[in-house]
Amino acid sequence: MTQAEAGTVIQPPARDPQTSQLLWNLVSTALLAGLLWVRMGWIWALAGVVGVFVHEYGHVLAMNALGSGPARIRIVPFLGGAAIPRTPPSTEFKGVLIALAGPVFGLLAMAPFFIAYAYTGQEVWLEGAFFVAVINLLNLAPAPPLDGSKALGPALARIHPLLERAALVVVGALAVLWALDTHNIILGVFIGLGTLGALRQGRLRPSAVPLSWPQLVAALGLYAAALGVCFAALSFALRGHGVDYLLRMFGG
Repeated sequence: MTQAEAGTVIQPPARDPQTSQLLWNLVSTALLAGLLWVRMGWIWALAGVVGVFVHEYGHVLAMNALGSGPARIRIVPFLGGAAIPRTPPSTEFKGVLIALAGPVFGLLAMAPFFIAYAYTGQEVWLEGAFFVAVINLLNLAPAPPLDGSKALGPALARIHPLLERAALVVVGALAVLWALDTHNIILGVFIGLGTLGALRQGRLRPSAVPLSWPQLVAALGLYAAALGVCFAALSFALRGHGVDYLLRMFGG
């Protein structure tokens, strides 16, 4: 052995970040599915996982199309997922479109459950479709860090910045109280931390061009349309079983 060889330090192989992210997503998905399965049953676990991935993929498609890609999906243990852009949206209107893309595109995850119901006649598949609709509708609530705050917030800020912050406080507090009242402790903490984090920021979207007045009208119209589509999908999935589904969802 030469002196050079004796002094050589063998470095461990570098960890592939893509492999690490894949493992993290697999573990996080398993935790999310496990929590839903224990609380509500296998169909809710299946619908939750499928619904989250399709919802987040809607954000990814919009981010890539609007210049914020390549985006990626990250699963948050016990809560759901998040679409991570490479760069923030350059305008607030693009941010609105990206925020609304998730809930609207996410409704496509209802399709396999409706097909399974049509093929088997078993109403358990409607529970899955219902839960997918709920995931997307709840995401339109204007409470950080949900999509509704990103879609509606810029419009409120265009009217007056304090209006957006007041809405954050009121809606965030109501969302936390609702989550705690329905025993969704993790969701309540998640929304509470998201609200406090948003309030601590200066300008909430510092690098984005603010909405113009025509864009404000368009943003409000698109938000209302997204709400309408999600409510229609939810009503279609209920099929007269609303009370039963809600009791299952909230552990009644």
